[in-house]
Amino acid sequence: MKKLQNTLICLISIVVLLLTPMTRAEAEELQTSITGISGPALNNAQERLAIILQGYHTPFTEKQIHAFFRAAPQEIKHAIEPYGYFKATIESQLSQKGDIWTARFILHRGPRLHIAHLEVNITGPGQDNTALKRLLMKFPLQPGQVLETEKYETAKKSLFQVANNQGYIKAVLEKKEIRIDLKKYTADVILSLDTGPRYYFGAIKFDQTTFSPEFLNRFLPFQEGEPFSSQKLLLLQQNLSNSHYFQQVSIFPNIEQPNGYQVPVDVGLKATKSQKYDVGFGYGTYTGPRLTLGANLRHVTDTGHYVKMQMKVSPILQGLAAQYVIPGHNPLTDAYTLGVNVERFLPKNGHSISKNLSFSYTTLWQGWKTTPTLTYLRENYFIEGQPSSHNSRLFIPSLALTRIKADDLIIPRSGHKIDFVIRGASTQMISNTNFVQTEVKGKYIFSPTPVSTVVLSGDFGYTVVENIRSLPLTLQFFAGGMNSVRGFPYTYFGPGRYLKTGSVEYRHHIIDKWSGAVFYDLGMADDHINAPMGHGIGIGAIYDSVVGPVRLYTGFGKLKDKPRHFDFEFSIGPEL
Repeated sequence: MKKLQNTLICLISIVVLLLTPMTRAEAEELQTSITGISGPALNNAQERLAIILQGYHTPFTEKQIHAFFRAAPQEIKHAIEPYGYFKATIESQLSQKGDIWTARFILHRGPRLHIAHLEVNITGPGQDNTALKRLLMKFPLQPGQVLETEKYETAKKSLFQVANNQGYIKAVLEKKEIRIDLKKYTADVILSLDTGPRYYFGAIKFDQTTFSPEFLNRFLPFQEGEPFSSQKLLLLQQNLSNSHYFQQVSIFPNIEQPNGYQVPVDVGLKATKSQKYDVGFGYGTYTGPRLTLGANLRHVTDTGHYVKMQMKVSPILQGLAAQYVIPGHNPLTDAYTLGVNVERFLPKNGHSISKNLSFSYTTLWQGWKTTPTLTYLRENYFIEGQPSSHNSRLFIPSLALTRIKADDLIIPRSGHKIDFVIRGASTQMISNTNFVQTEVKGKYIFSPTPVSTVVLSGDFGYTVVENIRSLPLTLQFFAGGMNSVRGFPYTYFGPGRYLKTGSVEYRHHIIDKWSGAVFYDLGMADDHINAPMGHGIGIGAIYDSVVGPVRLYTGFGKLKDKPRHFDFEFSIGPEL
């Protein structure tokens, strides 16, 4: 009986122990605080402590907390040494409130350790290389600088980068030393690079059958026999990928099996589909639906010639256009274009039918896309208020400049675009009208906060002509509509010899890919530069799609004492 009683007491004791709440030997939470330092050094110290805590099982025991508290100061010191702090002292405080423990570490950083002596040596066949000598003159590390591990690693990396891009692809650092003297509190840095032999580009082989080797060679930023450079290989990949000719690019330098000191390069290419079709759609309250159909024939010849065709249909504008494009010396930036265009234009104050033939050359100059063009235009047009229609025949030389800089060309959050064009004609050159016309357009986009974007734009045009009525409708200025003064119909303002528009729009991210917008536009197109300007104000919604923003706007337009206009606009396409 006594034995049974003892057994029952033992079982009851075990149950009581299992049901008893957790004692203070275990803690629900441990908080850490580091003060006296900031920036990357603080981040590194915090990450180091977090790694130590990951080695413990939670909830932490009191024994673990004290073990962490004892080890943390030394770990913090090690964490800030890469930033030049080698004489830091730390005050440590450990406190407990309920089930929460707090470990505080107060740093007294002390002075930072500086480089007293720097020695960088280049040996081997490349010791007299101009690029390497230039690097040594502007080396990232210099005596007197704070010794920081990140800068030290960057300096070593720069040595390898320059050496590799000069063809010394098997260069090695024979010596890489940091000698720290804590008594003098200084450091000596010694680096010695052996360049090894110089390698060169060998035979370049393109693995594809669509384009001729002569055409593909125009994409090369290097030639066979030049010093091998990884940077130039990367540039070649970018050149091929950024063209519209290829959908897949692979580059394989055979570094492990060179032909002597020649490195063969195999370039694998997969061409884009020979035909590409585009569809664009828009809508406006006054313009009605707008439809654009496009077709690109991208493999017309094995030398990169291609054809672009486009049809536009709307109640105000119907047109057919075709372009035959011949790539220039640099297929990425240079092109000769022969174009034809037939257009029927029905603005508010007239109508016209035009035909033109053009020849242009596009190239890149000082960061500007530059396009001189020769256009022969024939147009029959009628302007409201005139007794009869007019026939115009013009030979028009023009020059267009465009500059775009943005973080993303499709959906930018910061960037700008500038367009400038000047054109003219003379009766001395198979034209029946003398005129000179210029137009400047600009758009500036910036994001003051992560969830907001501001879009500023403006357009100014000026025409010098004796009689504006002698200028075809397609060459006169109009304003109103989606990309001009919202709240007014397309071509509501004009025709005229002057154009002035301005716009400010604020967008705020709402959810996922949706943003809301408010805008204020103003502008005019008239024969008088001081003519009253219309004012448009409204709201919009923008959806960021893969082909560019889908924009929906609704707004009101007001011009002096005239009735207020209401307009709804919808469009899809890139922002810049």
